[in-house]
Amino acid sequence: MTSRRIVSNALHSAALCIGLFVATRPVAAEAPPDTSLTREVLGDGIYLFRAPSALDLWTATNVVVIVNDQDVTVFDSNTRARTARMVIAEIRKITPKPVRTLINSHWHQDHWSGNDEYVKAFPGIQIVATTKTRDYMKHMGSLYFADGLNAQVARQRAALDTAVRTGKQSDGTPLTADARQKLQKDIDETAAFATEVANVKRVLPTIAYNDSLVLWSGGREFRLISVTGDATGSTVLYLPAEKILVMGDALVTQEEGNGPPPWTTNSYSITPWLNSLRGLERLDATIVVPGQGPAFHDKAYLELTGDLFESIITQVHAALERGLVTLTEVQAAVNVDSIGRRYAPNAPQPDPRFKALVSALVRKVHQESLDGVSKP
Repeated sequence: MTSRRIVSNALHSAALCIGLFVATRPVAAEAPPDTSLTREVLGDGIYLFRAPSALDLWTATNVVVIVNDQDVTVFDSNTRARTARMVIAEIRKITPKPVRTLINSHWHQDHWSGNDEYVKAFPGIQIVATTKTRDYMKHMGSLYFADGLNAQVARQRAALDTAVRTGKQSDGTPLTADARQKLQKDIDETAAFATEVANVKRVLPTIAYNDSLVLWSGGREFRLISVTGDATGSTVLYLPAEKILVMGDALVTQEEGNGPPPWTTNSYSITPWLNSLRGLERLDATIVVPGQGPAFHDKAYLELTGDLFESIITQVHAALERGLVTLTEVQAAVNVDSIGRRYAPNAPQPDPRFKALVSALVRKVHQESLDGVSKP
């Protein structure tokens, strides 16, 4: 997995407790980070804006903008106010129509921290989410997310102190002056980002729904569906006429748009997540937009992720029914390498990221299968 400015996957793990992989930043000189938005045209008046992690200082959250007859609908806002303002500026280049509806897919901060910028730019805007998502948002304000970042700062400082004392970095390489400077820069940037996050004004949804909701704007139909994904009570958007499915983090991938999903669910709800994926597979969609990365122009990745979850669930259940008990025993009994090769068919062996993902998913399914009680 690629290094990501200050918010590596380790930082994502610290703040949201869902990361699986720890990215080590290289010591070699890096090219200046790309801080521009990427725009993809998905259909008539439908745009995907992708904010790289170097800009949003988090994962590369996707924002979908839909220009209707009289107004604009937006799916997800960004982590940073700055990035949300950039998307709003792009919208104004496209159309003078106001944004009247903003949809928040779920409570993770990279999907709703920009809400306040939309409220300021478009007075009267309605913000839509599931009831469960809105409730989570009420419980998890700016200090909740900042606390995770501050914990990451403490770990970074401890790692630097150890490196200074031993003369070696965590990977065993020498702590050069350049490496030490880079580690200190990471700490300073993370601390500054924690302060920024702590001061974000959190704006809650104004419309909450359960199960499903259908909205219309002119002749365009919006179907909102509540699903289990990387967070429970998530929203996916289906545009039936355009055959576009916008999934938020119900379908996750790498920034570059390939490889296995980079993290798993916060809860032990893998079976409900699989059920959601299989239900969404049945929709007539020719474009599938994940929470990060480029849009897919078929359902192959969606189906592959469902196959992965289903195989792990089946094998974990079979292992438990054979009398295996501990997580260590069950993990040793699960083998989905053949599915891993489907994510990267030209690679000689499954990506190490895939093995880490499988280990975490097995742990979640083991926990889920035992009603939340897992034996290590």
